[in-house]
Amino acid sequence: MFEKILIANRGEIACRVMKTAQALGIRCVAVYSKIDQNALHVQMADEAYLLGEAPSQDSYLKGERIIQIAKKAGAQAIHPVYGFLSENASFAKACEDQGLVFIGPSAAAITAMGSKSAAKKIMGEAKIPLIPGYHGDNQEPDFLGQEAQKMGFPVLIKAIMGGGGKGMRLVENPKEFKDALNGARREALAAFGNDIVLLEKYLVDPRHIEIQIMADTLGNAVYLFERDCSIQRRHQKVIEEAPASKLSERLRQTMGKAAVTAAKAIDYHGAGTLEFLVDKDENFYFMEMNTRLQVEHPVTEMITGLDLVAWQLQIAAGLPLPLQQADLKLQGHAIELRLYAEDPNHEFLPATGHIDYLSWPKTSAEVRIDTGVRENDTISSYYDPMIAKLIVHAENREAAIFRMQSALSHWDLIGVKTNKQFLQDLLSLPDYKAAKISTHFIAEHSEALKPRPPISLNKALCAAALYTVLTQCKEQPNTEDRYSPWLSLQGFRLQLPYTQKFYFEFQDKLYPIAIYYNLNKTYQMRIGTDEYQVSGVYNDKAELYLHLNSEIDKLKIFAQKSQIWVLGLDQEYALKITHTLAASNQTSAKTHLNAPMPGAIVAVNVKPGDTVQKDECLMVMEAMKMEHSIYAPQTGVINEIFYAIGDRVDEGAELLTFK
Repeated sequence: MFEKILIANRGEIACRVMKTAQALGIRCVAVYSKIDQNALHVQMADEAYLLGEAPSQDSYLKGERIIQIAKKAGAQAIHPVYGFLSENASFAKACEDQGLVFIGPSAAAITAMGSKSAAKKIMGEAKIPLIPGYHGDNQEPDFLGQEAQKMGFPVLIKAIMGGGGKGMRLVENPKEFKDALNGARREALAAFGNDIVLLEKYLVDPRHIEIQIMADTLGNAVYLFERDCSIQRRHQKVIEEAPASKLSERLRQTMGKAAVTAAKAIDYHGAGTLEFLVDKDENFYFMEMNTRLQVEHPVTEMITGLDLVAWQLQIAAGLPLPLQQADLKLQGHAIELRLYAEDPNHEFLPATGHIDYLSWPKTSAEVRIDTGVRENDTISSYYDPMIAKLIVHAENREAAIFRMQSALSHWDLIGVKTNKQFLQDLLSLPDYKAAKISTHFIAEHSEALKPRPPISLNKALCAAALYTVLTQCKEQPNTEDRYSPWLSLQGFRLQLPYTQKFYFEFQDKLYPIAIYYNLNKTYQMRIGTDEYQVSGVYNDKAELYLHLNSEIDKLKIFAQKSQIWVLGLDQEYALKITHTLAASNQTSAKTHLNAPMPGAIVAVNVKPGDTVQKDECLMVMEAMKMEHSIYAPQTGVINEIFYAIGDRVDEGAELLTFK
């Protein structure tokens, strides 16, 4: 076994690999970019080395620099895990040439399966069913358009390299094809350095089922059952389960044997995943092979009781597989959620910012958290916005869903927008609970998954107002009477009741709340025509015991600058407190567009003087490895454009103005 390895990655997966390696007595070397110098994976490592600046091309994609560090540190092997250089055949070959073990398949296997088009050819020769499509060398736009017409719309444009939904576009009709092709190529080039694409016929209501395989260097290979990754948004997985529900044992074995056949066809060793689409009649079609450990590998570990990273290390060290196929048994059901920094209320734009508060559910043998962030860390725009993976295991799927709902409800993060509410809504859908799922599930349930109306908004407003007045009182050390009108002169009138008025902003709307101080140490609060009798206590654990009329709620309250978060109601309420003057000056006329997140400009579709229509795409930004279109909010004429292709912009930067 190895004595020291270098982990050529960052974040949660670097931390996850270190846990297993260090438990086996292997010393771990971390690498990091300047922005990651205080990251958790750096602090967990036995030693760490700087790679370069924050952009991945200047740090985590610098293979030559990583190899130099590995040799300097005395590492015997490099574990790339997933993303970055994990499926880069040139990097795997360079490791081998420098006497370092690449913890993964051979460069030849990566080359064979790294190109989706080449992989389809190999799988076809191995008699594994393929999705109809075009995966040839002719990349002329007109020719590809003709091929799409032949197979019939809708079609998928897919980058031949990489994964994660990057460089992928669904095209519903011929009019959309050219723009979709350009966008897919541009995104693929930025993410993988290769803009070649293939075309696939888009299947109706399929399930995305993948088979986990492990193979050693001695010719042994096994499949570790399957995962259902059908719940996707923009071709990126949101929920993963193992095993797949409503899958016959016959199909499980057939797909498993096909996956092993595919691995042996290319002399594969290490961890790998064969991805298939399965229709309602249990016909299955090969999509691609991922020659690495998958993001969702924990659900396989949960249902098998195995550590796949430990297996990877043993295989890379030349040892045989620990178990054979007959030894592998299914145990219960596991579910994984990807917790992302993104804004579901604004088309899931990636979110950035400082994590002011972070609380995890209690972990156990049935509840697992894989993460690389902590409280007071910052989510940047340079890398994937995944915060963590939450994984649960139970005796059956129903129990696993219940356990996941409970665990998710105990995850709280303040300071950065997350997809928590979206995930909670997904888990509660009757069709999800009944396993009536396909790759179109989220699109088909879009109405049910829209941001829910704020049922407890008035209660949240009262809680925020109460928190504000109570903390105002705490700032005054010269009196023990927190209800004294002398604590704040705002709203004070001689011989009249002491009153205050706040304005809170929630989801771009303003809510005024008037507060009247009663003699019995309670408050009367008015929101519109509704009145509430309010009192309560706020403690140093950020807990607010809110007494509202005849109800009592225990809430969590956090404040940062002008923002107040109220947790513990039907949803998370992020309220911005503003002044009366600022509230009165708000206008609905929007004559400029600002960057919704930090990133880089990759396309500018208009010029000054152009007339644009509402919802017309004006610019395209790239952030966190994905493209995001900037649309016109109304009809108008472009006045000024402040950025060009290639420019980096900060969140909130003014992009353009129009009349």
